[in-house]
Amino acid sequence: MGVMLWEPCAWRKHKKHKQEAETLKEYTKETNNPELQKMAREKSHEERKLYTELKKSRWILLKKDDHLNERQKTHLLDILSEHRDLAICYAMKQEMTRLFTLTDYEEALAGWTKWIQAGLESGIPALVKFARQKQKRIKGLAAHALYPINTGKFEGFNNKIKVLKRIGYGYRNMDYFFTLIRFHSLPKNYSSPKFP
Repeated sequence: MGVMLWEPCAWRKHKKHKQEAETLKEYTKETNNPELQKMAREKSHEERKLYTELKKSRWILLKKDDHLNERQKTHLLDILSEHRDLAICYAMKQEMTRLFTLTDYEEALAGWTKWIQAGLESGIPALVKFARQKQKRIKGLAAHALYPINTGKFEGFNNKIKVLKRIGYGYRNMDYFFTLIRFHSLPKNYSSPKFP
């Protein structure tokens, strides 16, 4: 979920630097003045460097605070001080993480209401769109405080079935395929009554 929200904010900055570098590169080809060409090449190189640096930094933005080392924390603060939109998105991500840890329904409902309002007022198109989507599901988000469940196990099991289907491609016997699925759904530490 974090990726969906934060990637558009970060990628907009990436695209800006990449587009700037491409524009300067084209300008260099069209210009006949050697000094202007050299300056444009250097500027293009700087923009390309900024683009690469920002692109590599996205994992620092997505990591939890307590999993960052000191060097990464310093780098994160540098990025956030240079890019206002990323700083807003990062703060919203941190608050959303906190909201998912709440256990009181009323507190969660109030927190999500404030979060959605802040997202709508942020002025960042990707964040506004995300907040609108969450606004429709606010009761379900707040209900997570009472029933903290997720679909991780279902998705994992569906993936296991998909792998078994790929392995068993061409089996004519569907009974064997379903037996294989049942076998792989058993816990790994399963022991039978005959063979403990």
